[in-house]
Amino acid sequence: MAAFSCLRSSSMSVAPRAHTVSKKGLPSLRLSRRRVFRANAVAAPVAPPSSGASGDDAFAVSSIATPLTLPQEYWATQEPAMSALPAWRQNLDLEAFGKDMFELENKLKKEQSQDDVDHLKGVLRFSQFLYAAGIVLAGFCNPLQGNILAAVCLSTAVCARWTMVGHHVCHGGYNRLQKPTERFHRKSFALGPVRRVIDWLDWMAPEAWDVEHNDLHHYKLGETTDPDLLERNTIDMRAGSFGPKPFRYLIVGALMAVWKWYYYAPNTLKELYQRSIDRAAAGRPADRNATGEVPKVNPFNTGDEPATVLYLMKRLFMPGSFAERVAPTVALAKCCLPYFMANFVAVPLAFYAALGPAAGKLALMNMVAMELITNIHSFIIIATNHCGEDVYRFATPCRPRSPDFYLRAVIGSVNFDTGAKTNPDGSHKSSGLTGNAVDYVQGWLNYQIEHHAFPTLSMLAYQKGAPQVKAICEKHGVPYVQENVFIRVKKTVDIMVGNKSMKQWERGD
Repeated sequence: MAAFSCLRSSSMSVAPRAHTVSKKGLPSLRLSRRRVFRANAVAAPVAPPSSGASGDDAFAVSSIATPLTLPQEYWATQEPAMSALPAWRQNLDLEAFGKDMFELENKLKKEQSQDDVDHLKGVLRFSQFLYAAGIVLAGFCNPLQGNILAAVCLSTAVCARWTMVGHHVCHGGYNRLQKPTERFHRKSFALGPVRRVIDWLDWMAPEAWDVEHNDLHHYKLGETTDPDLLERNTIDMRAGSFGPKPFRYLIVGALMAVWKWYYYAPNTLKELYQRSIDRAAAGRPADRNATGEVPKVNPFNTGDEPATVLYLMKRLFMPGSFAERVAPTVALAKCCLPYFMANFVAVPLAFYAALGPAAGKLALMNMVAMELITNIHSFIIIATNHCGEDVYRFATPCRPRSPDFYLRAVIGSVNFDTGAKTNPDGSHKSSGLTGNAVDYVQGWLNYQIEHHAFPTLSMLAYQKGAPQVKAICEKHGVPYVQENVFIRVKKTVDIMVGNKSMKQWERGD
């Protein structure tokens, strides 16, 4: 689960993403516009193709020295020589690896029980306690004087409701244990205005998140069609479009504090609208994520680029009728208004009415501080999951639950320190208070490898499965990256500002 976008947003409408088939029969992405990159992006040079490119493929191969110096459709045609591959790739029995992972997934599914639901409820209750405590303290703690206790309680609770409760329930992690009408089944959870407020109120619409994250990100991980591919989403910054390195670091820091409403809310809406349009065009019935009346054109018409708040601002001055120019702004406002009203209007007004202007002002300051902290917290544990010089990206698609799919989940993801524990015989051991605390503060996203390999499991199942997945990787020689989350933040920022580049599978890395 990773996503972020810098200020990159098209100033003109571009064609939607489309797939073509290369000369070697491999599916690849057709570039929707010419990309010319600056020459100062740094990293090790990459060899250009043997034959010249033209048209949409034409660009200066000497400009940005990363795998993106060459378009992904070029990499999709490449088959590196076996002798040029790293040893682990030469020696890997992919089918055997896939078989072991497939069997483990089925084993973990069968082991799920009411304990998993009880564990989820425990996480939810603790999050509700933190939120209640934060609300009570919001009229008394002054964040401007360094007392951020209320803001931290609130921000942690909001983060938990997204990363642990909403995230895993919307993936169907508890479907085997819940009836479709029960609260923690994905067919009921957070759907509709009332359930959204009760179950998971955030800037993003749950049904939009379901399309963008649960489908596109998870089943197109590291591909150009992955909406959360950070290296691609920050390519303009990497190429120097936002000034020298020090200024790029400042931009990254600022965006960390606003990324949920700046990037996630509009980009998830974009993918939701596009899904509805595509289904209507194919004559297929609307799914559970239907947007109501299907527009002829996606209001967030950014093509293969992420939709951000900057695009909404630009759209106001682009060609089209007034209704067309304000359409994305109106759509985003409808999506974000419930969360905004609840946190930045209702809470301060309640304190104002009960305890007076001073308490109302303190409550508002704490809600703003909460928002900044929860954005930074969630960025640290989300955006770093699939980014770094030791993480792979891919130019071609793969089939879900295939050996390739399991492999990509491992080498295209990163785990942080976890609370998972095992007995001497390798069996699962309760993580206890300390282990669960480690996992809680990291949003249970520290099991990202297991989550992408087995996306429909519960949090408790990932805790049980992580040591077993790691053992399978060791058995087959597959790299299993696990590092402290703050080391991953450094490696993620290095990608964003252009210091480093991700590995390219088709290049033979």
